[in-house]
Amino acid sequence: MRQKPALFKTLDKVREPDLTASVPASVLSTILVGVFGVAVGLLAQAAEFFAENSTVWWQDIVKDLQFDVVFSRFPIWFLLGLTVAVCSTRPLKAAINELVFFACTIVGRTLLPKVFAEATVPESFSTWIMITAISIPLAVIFWYAKSRSWPSIAFDAIILGVMGAYCFDCGMIYFHFTDMVMDLFNAIIIALMAIVLATGIIQVCVSLLLGVILAMALGPIIQMS
Repeated sequence: MRQKPALFKTLDKVREPDLTASVPASVLSTILVGVFGVAVGLLAQAAEFFAENSTVWWQDIVKDLQFDVVFSRFPIWFLLGLTVAVCSTRPLKAAINELVFFACTIVGRTLLPKVFAEATVPESFSTWIMITAISIPLAVIFWYAKSRSWPSIAFDAIILGVMGAYCFDCGMIYFHFTDMVMDLFNAIIIALMAIVLATGIIQVCVSLLLGVILAMALGPIIQMS
C-alpha cells in the first residue's frame, strides 16, 4: 500500500478526512450546495430589487428590514462560505464545494436576473469572480479549522480575530460603536462563525476570547490599510 507523504499525515492529525462517503452521495451533496448557492444569490438580488422598487406592503417590510444591506456586506458571505467548507467531508471536497457555491451564487445574483429580467450585469461581477477564486484555497484552511486539535483552535482564533478587526472599529484600549444595528449584526455573524467552527462549548468560548484579543491587536492595522 502506498504511504502517505509526511505532510498529509501531519494534516490528518489536525482533522482526519471522512472517506466513508460514497461517490453518488458526494456528487449529490455538491449539487445541493450548487442549488443553495443559486437560491442565496437570487435572494440577495431580490432583496436589492425590493429595496429600490417596493410597490406592495410585504415588499416594504423587506425594504425596512434592510436585507439588501445584509447581503451587500462581506461578513454574511464569509459565514456562508465558511459553513460550506467545514461541513464538507475532506479538504479537496471543501475546495470543490466552495467553488460550486460561489459560482452558483454568481449565477443567481448576476446572470439569471440578466437572462430573465433583462437586467445589466452589475459592476461587482468582477469582484465576485475574484472572491470565488480566493475562496478555493481558503476552503481548505477553513476545513482544517474545525476539530478539537490545538492547531484548529489557533485557526479559529485567527479567523475570528481578522473578521472582528474588519467588522469593528476597535483597538487594545478602545471600541467605537459606529452603527448599532450593523455592529449587532456583525457580532451575531462572528458568534455564528465561532459556533460553526467549534466542536464544543468550551472551544467556542476559547476561540471567541482569543479572537477578541487578536481583533483588538489587529484593529488599528486593518483600519490604517
